[in-house]
Amino acid sequence: MKIVKAVAPYQFKNGIDFKMKAYEAWQKAGGQVAESYYPPRWAHFFAHRIELPHLKMNDKEARLRFVQPVTFRFDTFPDYSRYEIIPFMWDTWEPFHETIAQFFIKYHIRTAIFCASQTAEVMRKRFPNMNILTITEGIDTLIYEEGLPLKDRSIDLLEFGRQNIKAANLLLPPQYNHLKSRRGVKLFRSDIEFRKNLADSKITLAFPKHDTCPEETGFVETLTQRYWENMLSRVLMIGKAPFELTNLIGYNPVIEIDTSNPTEQIENILSHIEDYQTFVNRNRVTALNRGDWSIRMNTIMKWLNKNGYIIK
Repeated sequence: MKIVKAVAPYQFKNGIDFKMKAYEAWQKAGGQVAESYYPPRWAHFFAHRIELPHLKMNDKEARLRFVQPVTFRFDTFPDYSRYEIIPFMWDTWEPFHETIAQFFIKYHIRTAIFCASQTAEVMRKRFPNMNILTITEGIDTLIYEEGLPLKDRSIDLLEFGRQNIKAANLLLPPQYNHLKSRRGVKLFRSDIEFRKNLADSKITLAFPKHDTCPEETGFVETLTQRYWENMLSRVLMIGKAPFELTNLIGYNPVIEIDTSNPTEQIENILSHIEDYQTFVNRNRVTALNRGDWSIRMNTIMKWLNKNGYIIK
């Protein structure tokens, strides 16, 4: 039996911390960790493209690595050369499926964790003897504020992140406070400022990447932390919920968008925003109870132990 040790994901300057939150949850749950040995910044180009030689494999330890298939070698550097890798994987869109399969074959992967359930099913069929776990993406619930009641918030509509063609003709009249991100321009200077404004917003648009960038995702639709962020901040979501979210919590936390006239729909909702307070209250309670990474790490640790690994 091998001891599983997690390695912290590389933190780029001003980078997204979704993988780091999962690693921190592993630490808080008492999981063992190993030191990271990422190359210096000037050598990143080579770490992405040049493969280290395979050395004698360690028969006592396995390494839990937090991975995106677009950066497989870098995300597992340098452990793939001498440890069994247990990849915990995000952004496993359909165009990467063959890349994932080839990595599994080359590095003799026998255990893997996926956030995207559809990709996990593809890999189960391709590798029937592999240990594969699906775990929906989580969040650190403690850092998001519930904010004021909807009627007392100052931002009527907040659009951040990817744009959706279904809402392309959305244009609220000037009397509404409508904040919208634009390509190449950061809407907020920091995560703290983002969370503060999110908790001061009445409505936001929320769509799976499958809807906004289908050319990148293929058939894969998955839950991302954006939905948890909105639910924890008691923001009313207009758009579409990923099926993984509705399956997990047992109801739809998103108001389906009226693609024929989204502007009229949102104006009508804003004029009756108090009617949705109970709904967003429920969303926050649900996210607090079901969204935290600590819940998922408890499941992951039990599953790894069941499959013959030593966790603590």
